[in-house]
Amino acid sequence: MNRYIQPQRKITIRTKIYLFFILFGVISIFSPLVAHADIFGFEIQDIYATITENVAETNEILQKAFAFSQTSPYEVVNSLDGTSSGAIAIAVRNASKTMALVVTTLLLMVDFFRKSINFEWSSKWENILIFLIKIIVIKQVVQNADVIIGYLYAEFKSINDAATNTSIDFLPYSTPIKYYIRVKESFVEQVQKGWWDFWYERASGENYKDFYYSISQDSVKMFYPNATFPDGTDLTNSAFANPTTSMNFMPTLEVVLLQPYFLVMKAIAYVIFVIVIGRVFELSIYTIFAPLPLATFASETTHDVAKNFIKNYIATILQIAVIVIMFLVYSATAKYIASLYPTGMVSENGLPSANGMLQIVVLISLGLGVVKSGSWSKKICGIG
Repeated sequence: MNRYIQPQRKITIRTKIYLFFILFGVISIFSPLVAHADIFGFEIQDIYATITENVAETNEILQKAFAFSQTSPYEVVNSLDGTSSGAIAIAVRNASKTMALVVTTLLLMVDFFRKSINFEWSSKWENILIFLIKIIVIKQVVQNADVIIGYLYAEFKSINDAATNTSIDFLPYSTPIKYYIRVKESFVEQVQKGWWDFWYERASGENYKDFYYSISQDSVKMFYPNATFPDGTDLTNSAFANPTTSMNFMPTLEVVLLQPYFLVMKAIAYVIFVIVIGRVFELSIYTIFAPLPLATFASETTHDVAKNFIKNYIATILQIAVIVIMFLVYSATAKYIASLYPTGMVSENGLPSANGMLQIVVLISLGLGVVKSGSWSKKICGIG
């Protein structure tokens, strides 16, 4: 019995293309894509809406963080009143005051004995009087350390209030404009409504639905400074122009390359929230233990400890204002870079553009600056 081996037929490229479009058409019927979308599902308005959504979310996180930064350490400590934790905090503060008075006494004794060896100093009654006045002043400073620190906090907090009390968006964000586009419903969507509605809408021409896009022009121009926007809000008969100089502008690729940027942006916002919470902890500890470092004012050889404590306290307060200024400078830098390289996030050859790479670099620099904001605020106060 002879068996013949049938030769295998190879599928040609043209056949593959036909099969692809047939498959795509079938999928479009049962899971239709919006009419405005290209084969990959994105167009320019999708990019703009994605940018707006992510910038708005980041700004919301930042606003909550900076709102929390206005929480006074005294509010935190005083909220413990009437609880076991509050009793512990009060006991620690009272103990630190008692220990500070002991330290003050010892330092004054050492300072007096050191100076009294000098006969010329001890023979002048003015020096003795000044020393006695110093004892009284140091005692008042130690006993009212929390009041002194409270005044310092209130005075320098006014700088933070000037930076955070205004209703600014830390990333550029104007009031979104709601654009819409009207598209025809798919056959499946019409049938799902029922046969009566199906025939009625087809006969009356009402088988359309609207898709809406909330777009902030300021947020978009942070990435695409040359972006233009239609006069009206109806995108059915108009469209957004290519916002870059690239002839190979691909919305899908732009959206993909923007995602790492958005992730870093939100990560920085959460890092700021962590820094703000840590700052409240630090200020609360400074407030409770303030009598101990201030007691070192009693001796000329140890008063630098008290000075450094006050500088650190002020630097911790000013850290929020430093972070706000960083964001203002970042926004200006991002716009400037985008104006130098108006090619979007993708270059002509399909690779990340200079604009896209530099935007990521500037954003990472902002993140590093936020992490180092504490040391920068200390440098402002002359520490380190």
